[in-house]
Amino acid sequence: MRFLRPLPIAWNMLIDKPSRLALSVMAVAFSVVIMFMELGFFNGSNDSAANLPPHFDCDLILSHKEKNHLKTGEEFPIDWIYKARDVAGVAASVPLYSGADYWWNPQDGSRNRVFTLGVNLDDPMFTTAIIAANRRALQKPGAVIYDRLSRHELGQVESGTTTTLGRIKVTVVGLCELGPNFSYEGHVIMSADTFLLMQNQPRDVIDLGLIRVQPGADVNEVRQRLLAALPPQALLLTPAEINTREIRVTTQRSPAGIVFGIGLVVGFAIGVIICYQILFNEVNDHLPQFATLKAMGHPPRFISGIVLHEAVLMALAGFIPGLIAGFGLYMLIEHFTQIRMFLTPGRVLLIFVLTSGMCLLAGHLALKKVHSTDPADLF
Repeated sequence: MRFLRPLPIAWNMLIDKPSRLALSVMAVAFSVVIMFMELGFFNGSNDSAANLPPHFDCDLILSHKEKNHLKTGEEFPIDWIYKARDVAGVAASVPLYSGADYWWNPQDGSRNRVFTLGVNLDDPMFTTAIIAANRRALQKPGAVIYDRLSRHELGQVESGTTTTLGRIKVTVVGLCELGPNFSYEGHVIMSADTFLLMQNQPRDVIDLGLIRVQPGADVNEVRQRLLAALPPQALLLTPAEINTREIRVTTQRSPAGIVFGIGLVVGFAIGVIICYQILFNEVNDHLPQFATLKAMGHPPRFISGIVLHEAVLMALAGFIPGLIAGFGLYMLIEHFTQIRMFLTPGRVLLIFVLTSGMCLLAGHLALKKVHSTDPADLF
């Protein structure tokens, strides 16, 4: 454990001035909070944009090639659904209608845009358990399932609430959990019949097709057969591929995803600058001690080890309060915006690695000052 030999000296140098150490820890923690927030916004925009794919209960999703996002794009004729049912290996193929409309707040009468989905009640392949639990109630025209994670602007909504959705009166018969995103305040699920009535959309114009393959059938082989049977404009993706596409579109084409991605990089750069200033001052204040160590014959590697151990200690000391503050801010933002801010172990580890890298990079930059110290300056 020779690499730990500089650790006691690094620790003593850091605690030499407790007030300065406290300020340094706060500065690093501030940088950690910035990175947590930018990562939270970045992932929040991606997670909320891709909140539908985890609820698909099918093997393949059929759409038009021009539909580059689940909530935008082209429709296709219902004939594609019928043709898919005749392909070997396909167990079922059903339409899923989707679109946006206005939801009137039942308390104050204000209106906000929600994303609506019209499912096949006999075989929904989307939020299957929730649809099964409310199938009988959803058969009534105007019956809907409300997304209880929707933004507060939509009003206080529970089972039995009646209001206006689009151009029809609706009654909430159940609740689900999907969550809003940066485009829509929430989601509403209903039967295909209620959806077509609300949107005044022809039944033979489809937004998505949900396909289940037969047990034991290879999904990729069935997909190739489907592509051979369907028009060249057809696109077939698995729910996992759809999830990846939603995140890619948000990250690369959505202004929010791009802004937050750049913000994460800027947060890291700000952290490096702050840590460099802290470590540079730390080194500058202890130049006599470094010169003495060099005069005593300690090699440059040992001197570098002291600075880099100081950087690691600062990263550890600043990360913990930054994590606590970041978690609190996540809860606060989620409460006010309803955007899910997931703080997963992988994301915590990523910020810790970035924090350590930030401090080590700053420590590496500060080494030049240490190595330029001449022991003769002491005399």
